[in-house]
Amino acid sequence: MRIKELDGLRGIAVLAVILYHYFAWLPITGSAYGWLGVDLFFVLSGFLITSILLGLREQEHYFTIFYSRRILRIFPPYYLALAVYIIVCALLGRLGAFALWSQYLFYYTSLYVHDPMQVHGVTQCPPLAVVHGLGVLWSLSVEEIYYTVWAPIVRFMKERMFAATLIAMIIAAPSLRWIWHYPGHLEYFTFYCRMDALAYGSAVALLIHHRRVSPVAWAGRDRFFDWLAVAVVPCAAVFFLIAGGSPDNRYAETVGVLLADLSFALVIYAVIRKSGGNQLWVRVLRARWLRSVGMVSYSLYLFHFPLLVVSHDLVGKLHLPRRVDALGVDLLGLLLSFAVAYGLWYGMESRIMRWKDRKVPSPSHA
Repeated sequence: MRIKELDGLRGIAVLAVILYHYFAWLPITGSAYGWLGVDLFFVLSGFLITSILLGLREQEHYFTIFYSRRILRIFPPYYLALAVYIIVCALLGRLGAFALWSQYLFYYTSLYVHDPMQVHGVTQCPPLAVVHGLGVLWSLSVEEIYYTVWAPIVRFMKERMFAATLIAMIIAAPSLRWIWHYPGHLEYFTFYCRMDALAYGSAVALLIHHRRVSPVAWAGRDRFFDWLAVAVVPCAAVFFLIAGGSPDNRYAETVGVLLADLSFALVIYAVIRKSGGNQLWVRVLRARWLRSVGMVSYSLYLFHFPLLVVSHDLVGKLHLPRRVDALGVDLLGLLLSFAVAYGLWYGMESRIMRWKDRKVPSPSHA
């Protein structure tokens, strides 16, 4: 069963990232904290993927079903974006070596510490729009690596070892972010330093899996997690208000991200239990417009950053006053981004997903 409120959380996540990239010039919007939207995506992904794998664990064709459905969901928009970038670079004579593109073609860009906005392997730098488009793909690499290694872990590990693995990931990632901290927070873009957010989501999936067996017996534990959320979420907010929103701050990137990821996990746990309820915050997450944004969040995330550059080039030709120019760039970028996202959803993604559900059915939501 699809949980509508989780689509609302996806909408919030992608809007936070867009806010971070589009409205840095307007700090009053809270744009400095928008990079945490990626962490919300990671926690959601960890929950959803682990829930799917737990539901499939007793299936005969466990790996075939899981990987087939992931490929059909993730690959089409992703490789469409790469194809567009490669064609643009080829037409401009800036294609570069295969080594440049292989890290994106095979999803390994998050396996080493680097700045995703520094594109190497070309005699001339690709167009800025392509650089921005490639710059957001590190997070897809983090998720794809997780999908690849996590499926056999869920299938073959005994539950105690599975839980111990989650705890180890939750401890290791912020420790590595502290140890490997570079100017420009380059470690932020590596799988090893980001796996804790995915692990928090997976832990929520494991809790929900056990809770469904005996929800009455879990009433006391549910109250504990609710009180923990009441304590942790404000602490995370206060911490970031004091420490600032920049991931360049080592404390924000370690302690702050730990608090943020734990907050997201606790919120998701509450959302799942209270789904369909009449509480104001639950109804807000269920708002149709927000769920609609969540529905197209994947393509919106993929294309919003390069389209900001396209918008900047178009509006720049009008030679408007600085503030008007900045607002015009953002508004046009938003218009283009949502047009592309909804066009891809109705023209490609939704059709592939319907075909996927017919040809590769799954007992769990994907």
